Amino acid sequence: MKVLELKSISKEDGYIYYINKYKATAVVEFLTRRISFPISFTIEMNPFGKKTIDLDPLPREIDYPVVPLKKSLVEFIGKLSEQGSLP
Repeated sequence: MKVLELKSISKEDGYIYYINKYKATAVVEFLTRRISFPISFTIEMNPFGKKTIDLDPLPREIDYPVVPLKKSLVEFIGKLSEQGSLP
């Protein structure tokens, strides 16, 4: 399993400046097939500068174990955030 990309990333407006909410379409490769599904996630910056990434529940139609998928998505989102690639 490999997270290939996040497409159509959009930032939702919020009133709390240290919490950013996003929606995107994740493209993931499972063995020989690629699937895409909508995700939403939140990145919160604590007072010490550490970022916490929370992923909303994934769609039920995904036929893959959820824990490794969520872990891979959170790592991928963290890399995008470090690179400054998120809106």
